[in-house]
Amino acid sequence: MAFAGQADTSPRHILVVENIAAQAQMLSHILEEEGYQVSVVDNGQSALEMSARLRPSLIISGVAIPEMSGYELCRQIKAGPGLSPVPVILVTSLSDPNEVLLGLQCGADSFVIKPYERSHMLARVEHALSNRDVAHLPEEGPPAEIFFHGERHQITASRTRILNLLMSTYDAAMQRNNELHESRQQLRERTAEVLEANRFLDSMIEHIPTPVYIKDAAQLRYVRINSAQEQLTGILREDALGKSDHDLFGLEDADRFTAQDHRVLASGIIEDIPEERFFSHSKGMRLLHTRKVPVFGEAAEPTHVLGISEDITQKKELEKVIADLHSALKVRADDLEATNKSLESFTSAASHDLRSPLSVIGGYAGLLEKHYADRLDEKGLHYLSVIGKRVKSMARLIDDLLSFSRLSLQEVQKTGVDMNGLAAQVVADMPVSGPGAQKPVIQLGLLPPAPADPGLLRQVWVNLLSNAVKYSRHTASPLIEVSGRVEGAEAIYSVRDNGAGFDMAHCDKLFQVFERLHTDQEFEGTGVGLATVRRVVTRHGGRVWAEGKVDQGAVFHFALPV
Repeated sequence: MAFAGQADTSPRHILVVENIAAQAQMLSHILEEEGYQVSVVDNGQSALEMSARLRPSLIISGVAIPEMSGYELCRQIKAGPGLSPVPVILVTSLSDPNEVLLGLQCGADSFVIKPYERSHMLARVEHALSNRDVAHLPEEGPPAEIFFHGERHQITASRTRILNLLMSTYDAAMQRNNELHESRQQLRERTAEVLEANRFLDSMIEHIPTPVYIKDAAQLRYVRINSAQEQLTGILREDALGKSDHDLFGLEDADRFTAQDHRVLASGIIEDIPEERFFSHSKGMRLLHTRKVPVFGEAAEPTHVLGISEDITQKKELEKVIADLHSALKVRADDLEATNKSLESFTSAASHDLRSPLSVIGGYAGLLEKHYADRLDEKGLHYLSVIGKRVKSMARLIDDLLSFSRLSLQEVQKTGVDMNGLAAQVVADMPVSGPGAQKPVIQLGLLPPAPADPGLLRQVWVNLLSNAVKYSRHTASPLIEVSGRVEGAEAIYSVRDNGAGFDMAHCDKLFQVFERLHTDQEFEGTGVGLATVRRVVTRHGGRVWAEGKVDQGAVFHFALPV
């Protein structure tokens, strides 16, 4: 790029006149890439002086340049000695038809409309350089006269130059027309996309089960309503569109809705109305939860109000029912607590009252056996033995019943329990089997830990393992297997034996107080052990169940939340 120098008659030397640096740099880059030598000035006077020195082969000038316009620069170039053959291309937006007349009057050779494409600019440059000598040939005849906008204009330019200028103008017009066609095509595509988006939005709004409506900000009249809003109000959309709240609803409701809309439009923020009463033409009095949202236009001012209402009538009715149930349950819980306390007192008193005569019976039975055993025959001794056994069984039952009743009052203190250690300790503390009974093999698998009350959970393991030992003692090779696993949010523990088992038809009785599936002659017991297991586990938020077959063993499971 050059900014000064001596005369250069090279056919590849172009003078660019442009006062906007970015545009000058871009045009110079385009020309230099094609091998042209380029000089740049930023005003008309400098361009005129440099043209006289450099004698460029082509001048490309903007129209709105400092000190003199591009038209005046062109006129002086064409009138100057030795410069008239130099082609001049004017770069303009061509927003006014008068610019064509100005170009003809000043002798311009071509127009290029900006913004221009690289290929179009280079084509105009090549055309101007190729026809430089032809455009300057003299032609005989008077000046051409034309009328434009009611005025007469004389054009002194040669016919060739006029033709070139008009062709370049036509070419520029065709370029602009093509751009306009592309813009229209893009507009049609964008319009189709917008219409498709609007159809999608309309379909969504229409099928949303929540009532939705839109009002204009100017008069607060309804401009859009979905089917859920029709069903809520009982008013068809053709009867509602274009109407205001005062046209459709009672005065109290309409005043309240209008005041809400004005607040939303004034503040420009969402207003949330958690609960308001509304009289529906089809459903009567309803309770609504409404959100009103301002919709802004291009001027950053609200143009519409969007309303979204939820009918919470049924929800509120259900909440009232639930609240009434909670109240009733609280009363019931208080009654149960009082009953439990009374039961605890009764159990303690009953246990004490039962123990006293039971102790007397046991004591006298012992004295009778000690002092008079030699005077009793075999049947009498048998009776005396039965009395002693029943006294001990009754004492155990009283103790178990008292412990069971206290479970409901004992607070659960949960900690992380090492189930492996707890189960192993219970096995180690178990009493030795009675005479003649086969000692069982107890296999302890890996047991996952769980949050629980160690004291209460110890009783669960004692009861389950004791039951397994008791009901498998008549088996030739008694085997007890203890296992555990984690499934989902539960730790599940199992105690399996190969003993007497039970009939699954009576499984529902296993965990009930005093319910037993075997007689005392088969297996001793009070019927409280498994009920205690269920009470402890359920107080931990867990569950218990069992599986078994007669004479094929049983497995008892309990699960605790982890």
